[in-house]
Amino acid sequence: MERAPVAWIRLPDDSGCLTIGEGGVLVASNCDSRDATFQLLGAALSGDALGSRLVDERVADLIDVLHAAPPPSVNIERIDVSDPSSIVLDEASGLRILLGSIDLFARRVEALAAMSRSIDVGKYALIDLRLEGEARLVTW
Repeated sequence: MERAPVAWIRLPDDSGCLTIGEGGVLVASNCDSRDATFQLLGAALSGDALGSRLVDERVADLIDVLHAAPPPSVNIERIDVSDPSSIVLDEASGLRILLGSIDLFARRVEALAAMSRSIDVGKYALIDLRLEGEARLVTW
């Protein structure tokens, strides 16, 4: 089964990078698809051979959701999962989105999608979705 590339991750020694496909599976030992995928920070892989997987399936679910249905008018470049209790999305323009716990990402990504349909997210430097049912918006 061919898996579409969804993210890339730097090798620990910074000598190159790997491409992660749908389902959190390592699909390439290079980053030819780097411009069309998210950079993933802080995620662990089960190995560096093709077919290896992201250790945390929740991370695979997160990148799959963001790849399949990206929030409108939000161009996410980087996903930082270094701290699973505090997921951070960085947008191309410099916008930082704080999602909070990886266990609650689905509802918060839905909230971000709804918000991005009704406001101009480009006016903000920070969108904090960590408080359930509320968002804090910080302008430039």
